[in-house]
Order: sequence, then C-alpha cells, then structure tokens
Amino acid sequence: MAANSTGGRLKLLLCLLPIPLFWIVFTEASFAKDFSQQLLNLAMDWRFRVRGPIESPEVKVVYVDMDAPSIAKLGERPWPRHRYAQVANALVEYGDASVVGFDFIFSEFTSSEMVPIANVRQSDQEFRNILENHDNIVMAANYTEVPMPPTFEQREKAEKGELVELGNRNMPLVYMSEKYGAQYLYTPRNTFPEMPTYPLIDFDTQTDGIGLIAEDSSLSADSVPRWIPLYAKAEGPYYTLNLAEGYENHMGLKFGETIFKNSPEETSDNKKFLQLTDEDVPPGESVQVFRMDGKTELFPLNTEQTFYHFSIELARKHLGISQDDIVINEDEMIFMKDGEPFRSIPMSHSQLTEVNWFSPWLDHENNPRASFGMVMDANYMMLHGTEEQKKEAQEFFKMFKDAVVLIGPVDRTLQDLAPTPFDTVPVPKVGLHGNAVKTIFSGKFIQRLNWWQHAVIILVITYIVAALGTYNGKHNVWMKFAGGAVLLGYIFIAFAAFSSIHLVIPLVAPVASAITTTLAGAVYQLIVEEKQRGRIKGMFGAYLSPDLVNNMVESGEEPKLGGEEVEITAFFSDIQSFSTFSELLSADRLVTLMNEYLTAMTDILQEEQGTLDKYIGDAMVAMFNAPLPVQNHALRGCMAAARMQKKQLELRAKWREEGDDWPDIVAKMQTRIGLNTGPAVVGNMGSESRFNYTMMGDTVNLAARSESGAKSYGVYIMVTGETRAACEAASDACVFRYLDKIRVKGRSQPAEMYELVCLREDLDSETERCLEIYQKGIERYLKQDFNGAIEYFEQSVELEPNRPEKNAEAPTTPSDVLLARCLYYMEEPPGENWDGVFVMKTK
Repeated sequence: MAANSTGGRLKLLLCLLPIPLFWIVFTEASFAKDFSQQLLNLAMDWRFRVRGPIESPEVKVVYVDMDAPSIAKLGERPWPRHRYAQVANALVEYGDASVVGFDFIFSEFTSSEMVPIANVRQSDQEFRNILENHDNIVMAANYTEVPMPPTFEQREKAEKGELVELGNRNMPLVYMSEKYGAQYLYTPRNTFPEMPTYPLIDFDTQTDGIGLIAEDSSLSADSVPRWIPLYAKAEGPYYTLNLAEGYENHMGLKFGETIFKNSPEETSDNKKFLQLTDEDVPPGESVQVFRMDGKTELFPLNTEQTFYHFSIELARKHLGISQDDIVINEDEMIFMKDGEPFRSIPMSHSQLTEVNWFSPWLDHENNPRASFGMVMDANYMMLHGTEEQKKEAQEFFKMFKDAVVLIGPVDRTLQDLAPTPFDTVPVPKVGLHGNAVKTIFSGKFIQRLNWWQHAVIILVITYIVAALGTYNGKHNVWMKFAGGAVLLGYIFIAFAAFSSIHLVIPLVAPVASAITTTLAGAVYQLIVEEKQRGRIKGMFGAYLSPDLVNNMVESGEEPKLGGEEVEITAFFSDIQSFSTFSELLSADRLVTLMNEYLTAMTDILQEEQGTLDKYIGDAMVAMFNAPLPVQNHALRGCMAAARMQKKQLELRAKWREEGDDWPDIVAKMQTRIGLNTGPAVVGNMGSESRFNYTMMGDTVNLAARSESGAKSYGVYIMVTGETRAACEAASDACVFRYLDKIRVKGRSQPAEMYELVCLREDLDSETERCLEIYQKGIERYLKQDFNGAIEYFEQSVELEPNRPEKNAEAPTTPSDVLLARCLYYMEEPPGENWDGVFVMKTK
C-alpha cells in the first residue's frame, strides 16, 4: 500500500477506526466509568485553573466560619442551639442579611444526653422563636446512613427475612441498614432525609426553610463535589415519626411511655392518618406512642413532600418567593417572580445540576468571611457594649448587608472538607453552596454536549490529526507540524470555550484518540513501509543505485505498474569488436573480464543515479529519471558516459600491467555509448507472472541508434541535440561538438547528433585546438562552402584526440567523415534548399 496514495490512505484511516470508537465507548461505558471519569475530572479541573477566578456581581455571598477560635469560645460539643439563634438574629437584625443559611443539621442526633433536658428545651425554644420572627433562615437536611424506621407491614416482612425495597430511585443515592435484624433498602424517593426536628419544625412548617446539603457522587469518580440534586421527593411516615421523636426528646419522655398503633381511619378527605392514642399496648406488639399534652392528635400516616437543595432554598428566600413559585420540568427548574420566569436552572438526569466554581476557597476578595466567634462578640457589643463598641459592631455588620450568608464548619476537626477544582488540599464544603448560589444568580451554568456530539468531535479531530500526522508525501514534515497545530488549536479552543461561555468541549477523549490513532497509524505505516522497503529493494536493488532505492523508499513512491510516459535520458553502451574477445578468451577468463568491466561501469551508472535496465552480453541498457525523478538527468547521463570512458582508460592500463594474463586486445578495449533525452514509456512490462522494469519508445530507439551510429563517426559517445541542450542548460561541465544532422533508418524526423568529447576538466590544449578548427570547418560545411570546410577539416584531422593508429583498418574520426562528405558533395551538390541533413541507410 503506497503511503501517500489516496486509496491507501483511506484504507489506513478505515483500519484505524476502532481506536476512536474505543475512546467514544470508553468515556461513556459503565465498565470504565471510574477511570475515565477521573481523567475527565482532571481535565475539568484544569479548565477552571486556566480560566481562573471570576466574579459574580449578581449576588453577594459572605461566609461565617465555625473555625478553631469559635469552637474554643463555644466550648465542648454539641453546642447549644441558642448560640446559632443569636448569631442568625444578629446577622438579620444588625447586618441586614438577605438570607442566612446553616450548613448544620439540627436533628435529634445532634443532641447529647449529657446536656440537661431543660437546657436543651430552652435552647431549642430560643431557636424556634428566632425562626418564627425571621422567614429568611435556612436549615440543612441531608440523606445519611442513619436507618429510617419502617412501617408495620415492612417490619413484618423483614422479620420473615424478606428484603424490603421502598419504591424506585429518584435521586442516585442508596442507603443500607440492618436494623431490626433484617436488611432494608432506603432511597430518597420514599424516605426522608435527616432534618431538623420538633420544635424547630412542625406540620405548619413542612419543608419551608429546609435545604438539602446533599451532593451527587455517581457522576464523579473523585472527592470533588461537582453535581448537586436540585430536589428530591419523599413519601412515607418518617416526617410524622421525626416529629414524634422530636417531641419525645423535647418533652423528656422515655421510650415506651407513650405508644401508637397502626390503626388508620378514613376521614372526609379520604386521607390515611396515623391515630395517636394513649391506649394500652396489646401484648406482643412492638409499637410506639406519640402523645402531645395528653391529647389525641391526628397526624397524616404518610406524607409526600419535596425537598429542595440548600442553594435553591437560599436563592428562593433571597428573591422573596415561595416554593409554589418553583416550576419543575423534565430538564429545568424555573424560578417564577411576579408571575414571570426569573431564572431557568438546567438539569440533567431529571434532577442534577453542575456547580460552576468561581474562585479558590481562600480568595478573600471573592469569598469575604468572618468568624462565628466574631459575630457573637459583635452581637454582644450591640446588646451590652459602650457606644464606641456599638459603632465598631455596626461597622462590622455592614459586610453582611443584602448578602446570602452561609454559616458552616471550616475547622479540620469537624471533618466537613473536600477538594475543589481550584483547591487540591481539602477545604470546607460550605463553599459548594456558595458557588451553587453564585451559579444560579449569575446564570453561568456549565454547558455540556450530548454523547453524539462528543462522538462527532472525537471522530473529526482524530481523523484530521491522524490524516496529517501519517501523511508521508511531499512536505510530510510540514503536514505533521500542521497535525500538531490542529491538536494544539483544538486544546486552546476547548479551554477558551469554557473560559468565555462555560461550554465543556470534550478534551480527554479527542486528544487521546487523536494521539493514539496517529501513533497507531505511524506504527502501521512503519510495518507496511518496512515490507514495502524490502519489496522495492527486491524489485529495484539489482538495477538501481542504493541511494536511489533509499530515496524511493523514503519518499514512499512506487513506479506505476503497467507503464507511464515520462521524460528520460536513455543510455546504451556496447564494447567495440566484442566478438573478438570471445574468440581469444576462455569462458572463465571472459566472465572474469566482463565482471570487472561491468562492475566498474555499473558503479558509475548508479553513482550518477542511473537505473540499470538490463545487461545484454557486454552491452548495458539504462535510463535516468525513472522510476524516480532525477534532477538534471541529461547532465547525469552525460557525466556517467564521460566517467565510464575515463574509467575504461584506467582499466586498460591495469590490464596492460598484468601482461601475459590478457591478450593485447584487452588493453585496447573501447566502448561506444549513445544517449538521447525525451519522452518514453517506462514501467513494469512483460507477463503477469514475469515482468521487468524497462523503457520503450522513439526516444529509446534513437538512443540505441546513437550508440551504433557512433562507429560511423569514429567517436565513443554520441548524443542527440536534445541531450546536449538539456545538459548544457544545467551545467557546462561537458564538452560537445557537432557531428551531423541525420535521418536514421526507420525514422522520418532528422536528428542533430553531437559527440561528447570529454569533461571540461579533462580538456587539454591540443583537443581544444582541434575542436576550434573543426567548428570552423562545420560552419563552412553547413554553408555549402565545401572547399573552405575541407581546408579546416584537413587541419583538424591531424589533431583528433581519438585518431586510430595509422595501420588500423579504415581509420575514422569526425574530421575524416566530414572531409569525405565535403568531397562527395563537391561532386554531388545537395542543392540550394539543403538543410544539412544526411540520410543514414543503415542502423
């Protein structure tokens, strides 16, 4: 497969498709959710850090910290609730806070039996009084692992060893308990959270002012709180039981003093009620009694209520709207104000929203704060201090004006800590609610794409980067840089999109997919190219230079099978009178001689980037500029021919020195070479089972005629006018002289023929003088001044560099040929319209 062919590249990219598909599945599949989510979380945290802190001028959030000094001031836990009441009252009365939220759960589990009941009652009652006076205080509730009491029917099933499931899940939190010797499965759909109890709430209060501080960890694989449930629906008897237990604790009743039994009655509105009575307990029944001041009260047996998140309750009270002004749709929660939608909060999974973090916890500019103890001191100064102290306290309370105030534990001993996208070291989790409130009022909700948009992005980025990164054609280095630039550009866009519009564009999967796909493609290409390298070397190593084969391999180009027309310089060489060598040498000596000769000639050919087509006995057939392009191929061919003639002189001297090892004819070996430049068809030609890379066409035929025709002029390198022009256009390294303009047998178009005399660096003064005189004779010859031409040719003939020995048969040089031609034309003039063409009647 050619690395840079369109079909091959498409096949490669198709083979790599499973890699991006894996990343698409990996980020969505449940089997890899924990690990993949950790990577996604890490990328998300970096988005926040690159974006940096942002402001939320739409709402002011101030924190009151339950820190170490405050804990020291309050003393041993549990702290009396009237202290919270005093602080809340001071923040509202003196600080003019819009809303105060307690990140504490004031349930029966937070009381201590070591505290006198009278003190507890008084403290709770003070808190209750503050709640009745101020409607802008929010208390916390949360789902915990504290077991929820089952109904009688559920208890009977449990005693039989049956597993009790309480409905379908609505919030992705599951709690397990082993109370009563059996296993119960509780979910927020039909159980109530741990929440404040009597007297802080009653049936008139319901869930107004109670906010869930829950977070959802099912979408995160780490300890950073990222998602919150905006609401949870609950149904069952727990609200009534919670009031009953609270009343028992508040009244100081002991377990078993009062009882109740499951005796529902039908009322006019067809609701089921739990009848609370002070009748005796039937033998063997495990029931409880709820009695209020000795009176029989009717409370609902089951209640169905909606709990909103802590941040929702804070935002609602800050706006001064009721729970009836909240509209819940399938994918959004809407705040209505004055009958018009004020804020739409997007939801996923029918319940959750993602918190946008605005700053690190210790960013005091964005997170102004005060100590709980300081608020207590300022409250005391307002009540009992001097005028100067009151002014100081008033100045202190100005920081809370119109603010959403969050009171929460910050000391590490309270263990309510978690990391954030900005804070790798755990910080107080109360910051989650402050950022949630800012998210709601600023409208800067985190936006995410759906799964199919993720898939499209992964595929597009992967294939763009992989296509550029695995490109091996021309400018492949720049293409790889372009692939890297695309990947870096996408990363920049992903961070910029989050920083500007809070849009989460997938980062981990596209980048990981692009990198792994590109690497896999590179490995695949390496394997293919190694096979291709071996195949190309096998195909062309025998008749291409190693450098040219390596260039072919590195470029990834292959010759097109079946042939293609390209411009080449065709090369033919043949040893003069080779049949005589065969007669005088034994077979093994002839082979030894030819091996030495052909090795030297072939080395020169390949050094000049020529391609060996074939050996035909002593003859060599070659080409330049195929199968791979060779710059200045005509010059390369001429250089190869001239160097071969020089090398042959060295070989002749060597053989002469070897004396009797070789007959005299070996030391006089001459080789004729013909060259022609022009278009030809090159390629693998032959049968389907056996073929050879070769050339054919008129250009090739004329090169062959040049080699055989060189004998007629007594030269050893004859080239066409096209080869000479292309060579001289590239360099003046070669010396040429005009021979003739001939029309060879079987060819209608005439061709100018030249002798490649030698390399310019080897031109001696005598040869240079010969060529000057010869050229003057040619000028007279072409003007049909044959007498003048004869005068010059008679001079040059004595200076010919390759003039044969005087005793040689039919001594021939270009000067001899042209001298004889002039004598002929003097007897048989060519005519006034003669164009200088001589017709060759033999090949």
